[in-house]
Amino acid sequence: MRQPQTVRVERDLPVEMRDGTVLYADLFRPEGDGRWPVLLQRTPYNKGLGGLALLQTDTFRAVARGYAVVIQDCRGRYASDGAFAPFHQEVADGYDTVEWCARQPWADGGVGMYGTSYVGATQWLAAVAAPPSLRCIVPTFTASDYYEGWTYQGGAFQWGFICNWVLPYLASADLVRARERGAISEADYAASRDRLVAAVDGMDETVRTLPLGALPIYSELSPYLAEWLAHPTRDEFWRSCAIEERHDRVQVPALNVGGWYDIFLDGTLRNFTGVRAHGTTAEARNGSRLLVGPWTHTTPPLAQSGAIDFGLSAGQGLSPLSMDVDGECLRFCDLWLKGIDDGLAAEPPVRLFVMGEGVWRGEETWPLERAQATEFFLRGNGEAGGALSPEGPGDDRPDVFLADPVHPVPTVGGQLCCYPSQLPPGAFDQREVAARPDVLRYATTPLEEDTEVTGPIRLHLWAATTAPDCDFTAKLVDIFPDGHARNLTDGVLRARYRLGTEAAHPIVPGEPTLYEIDLWATSNRFRSGHRIGLEVASSNFPRFDRNPQTGGDSNNGDAAAELRPAMQTVFHDRERPSRLVLPIVPR
Repeated sequence: MRQPQTVRVERDLPVEMRDGTVLYADLFRPEGDGRWPVLLQRTPYNKGLGGLALLQTDTFRAVARGYAVVIQDCRGRYASDGAFAPFHQEVADGYDTVEWCARQPWADGGVGMYGTSYVGATQWLAAVAAPPSLRCIVPTFTASDYYEGWTYQGGAFQWGFICNWVLPYLASADLVRARERGAISEADYAASRDRLVAAVDGMDETVRTLPLGALPIYSELSPYLAEWLAHPTRDEFWRSCAIEERHDRVQVPALNVGGWYDIFLDGTLRNFTGVRAHGTTAEARNGSRLLVGPWTHTTPPLAQSGAIDFGLSAGQGLSPLSMDVDGECLRFCDLWLKGIDDGLAAEPPVRLFVMGEGVWRGEETWPLERAQATEFFLRGNGEAGGALSPEGPGDDRPDVFLADPVHPVPTVGGQLCCYPSQLPPGAFDQREVAARPDVLRYATTPLEEDTEVTGPIRLHLWAATTAPDCDFTAKLVDIFPDGHARNLTDGVLRARYRLGTEAAHPIVPGEPTLYEIDLWATSNRFRSGHRIGLEVASSNFPRFDRNPQTGGDSNNGDAAAELRPAMQTVFHDRERPSRLVLPIVPR
């Protein structure tokens, strides 16, 4: 017969940072005397929720397993003092909080960290500071860089995500906090609240605001947005808090959890490969793991992704046959915080869900060593698209389309966050979008046998534009025999950042130029009779901000008045062989 367990809860424990600022934390631990390993979560989303929001690990399940769980409000958020400066503040605060946890009388000296999204960022930012009491981290659905893949992608601003993150989740709490602390009057609070609610409820119009930061609610409540917009290149502002070039400072192993339809998929993969290659210790390099499912940016991860249900084993559900992400996180922590190995150490370090086949598979590496980089050349005769062929092009005529930022190609699913009722993420039928005259479509002939694509995907696109700047977007789709076109992954490149996002390099209008577009990665089995499809356009809005095609930014003061159409030309001939490179896995 099982014995009842009691959880002791202590609220608002003060944790003093090195600069004297006090952050507050809640403690959940087994009742009675003892010392336990600590699981720490540092969140901007309210510790008072008790670990129920945006997490993988159930607080009470962890306590029942013999952990003390500490959930802390980040600096400037909810109960904690100070001002919120996203990302930059979390290195020192994370280090100080880890060491505070380790010194407590109920702690055994070892600390692990866990959590999703920004809560994952707080782990990496602490880990690069190498606090001596940190033993492992479990960052789920999070990035490796806070410029590329969080705020910008390929030089384009991730406008849909930023709006749907900053307004509902950050600005709203900032507003309530200001009222509670007497920083604003009741009248000002009510006026700001009404403006904020209107902006969130009317998100379809909010995202069309130009310049991007023009809404008063941003300057009132979210000054960091203006700072992000003021740094459109990956300059020292972004490099100073980047994880990407600091993997060699990480001393502890990480369990990286991500989703094929998560907005931070690329960062999840990069964090895994970066620490495996450059981590400071053998434990970090050899002990880090990767788990990727067919998930969006939701927790717990569900089998439903967009319009597609990927099956019982894909999601964390009530069935014991479903993937238990919570349990996987605890197994990992047991190994590194308690020295308990239930067989995890002998399992392959990579576990992937192969879409189209509906199975989980263990792998020894990412990317897969046996995957074969295979070129599919774009072919056509100037008819708004054509074929994807293993045979190189001849004298094919280029394809031409008009890109008009006043009427951008709409976002339909994909790797999105964070307001699903306004901008639903995941897998959807792309036929309506693909039928637009400003979208070029290329596809293989029906496949004669099942073909698996697992790994990073790149498009080498030869193109020209009549504008001084523009964007090129690319989307990989699985085309079913009935014509249904399911999106798998996509990417974008702003033309002036084709040589790198550290600096802008203007293009010459009308000059054929090579653009290398990163479509991140996927794992999908294209069934026999299906076709591999590619869609090329110049916008994906509101996922990415609209390029005004003037050479300026969409945050310029005159951006709204200067949205200009441009003619885009995509080449696929012998001298300019546009090609899609796919990692084909032999079966």
